[in-house]
Amino acid sequence: MGQHENRAKIALAIYIATFVIVWTLRATVFISIDEGIESSTWRNVYSNAVKFAIWVVPAFITLRLWHLPPFNYLKLTTSVNKRGLIVAAMVVGAWLGFVLVAEAALSGRNAGAILLQRSDYLRVLAGVFVSPIWEETLFRGFFLNRLNESLSFWKSNLISAALFVLAHVPYWVSKNGLSPNVMRDLANVFLLGCLFGWVMKKTNSLWPAIGAHIANNFLSGLIHS
Repeated sequence: MGQHENRAKIALAIYIATFVIVWTLRATVFISIDEGIESSTWRNVYSNAVKFAIWVVPAFITLRLWHLPPFNYLKLTTSVNKRGLIVAAMVVGAWLGFVLVAEAALSGRNAGAILLQRSDYLRVLAGVFVSPIWEETLFRGFFLNRLNESLSFWKSNLISAALFVLAHVPYWVSKNGLSPNVMRDLANVFLLGCLFGWVMKKTNSLWPAIGAHIANNFLSGLIHS
């Protein structure tokens, strides 16, 4: 049993290291391909296709090789804990409300005006809808659940949230350095990673975490785009 656990840990460490190297190259060296696409729509399509190929496909293949049922393991087909869903929805709603109020206070704008000044809600939603699915599949569905096999939930959640931050570092730092804004955004990503992991744990399903991630990105799009 000990040897099996050690092999599993080594396999996961190799997977993570390979992912970090590949994604770093994609987010720095090969990001020029994205930047060369003039249409924002097609740029988004291309970006999500690459993310699907690098983040999701290997996870499914790996689970198959480990003789584990991918959809169930990733909690994409597990039954939702309805009581947990209600609690999670309240916590996520409170977080989003806090973000909105804080942004209004910092920018000197009215919270209602931030939401109502836009008329392109569907465009913003379409732009942020797909990526959270791929991100949650890898970081909460795959990494968090795999880590939780040998570590406590909160240790696993903190590590998966740190990996989530690490995935954002190459592009942000290569473009803006370690500026205060980048450090603030990385801290925010870490907190969100912990929140999404907790939502999955509380609801026994990845879909509420995906929904929370989409809602967060949608609100961010309304505020900043």
